[in-house]
Amino acid sequence: MYEDIDVLKNKLAIRSADELTEAEANITYLLFLAIDKEFEQMPFDFNRLCAIHRYLFGDIYAWAGKPRIVPMAKGEKVLGSDTVRYSVPDAIEDDAEKAIAALNAKDWTQLSAEEISKQFARLIAALWQVHPFREGNTRTVITFATQFAAAHGFQMDKNLLREHASYVRDTLVKASDGPYSEYKYLQEIFKDAILQG
Repeated sequence: MYEDIDVLKNKLAIRSADELTEAEANITYLLFLAIDKEFEQMPFDFNRLCAIHRYLFGDIYAWAGKPRIVPMAKGEKVLGSDTVRYSVPDAIEDDAEKAIAALNAKDWTQLSAEEISKQFARLIAALWQVHPFREGNTRTVITFATQFAAAHGFQMDKNLLREHASYVRDTLVKASDGPYSEYKYLQEIFKDAILQG
């Protein structure tokens, strides 16, 4: 953060939160168009997740692709201003690798769209809850998720997820609320994305 304002330090020297959000959206939109080809040969692991983040945000943040080194809390409207319990910095890589290992351990080819959406929602929510980066976690994790899906036989409609980005983020929050987690909303949008993929 800049010392005198509540805006992340960035390579563009933008000091307005609204302007930074707009610049991020414009820059990452163009990068999304070709992102899948950039990572075709990489295994699905923590390094790939970091590489996706670096690719999307490297023109904006010096720390793009590097796990955060500070604790994180965000008041969430859908949790009544409470925060998700994100991974502490020292546990980020281990927690992410565990979530990714669980994704890789499944035989996705034997499941129906209903069962895929149910299991995929839980495992992607677990990865998202790690929140490895200071900013851009939802875009990075959803990109990882759609690439993973395509490589494992169930295409997801990326445009549907992008067009409903705020809703997707809210469903990830609801699915990351510890013992109060609700997965049905994330499952439904994942199911729609799979059926339209």
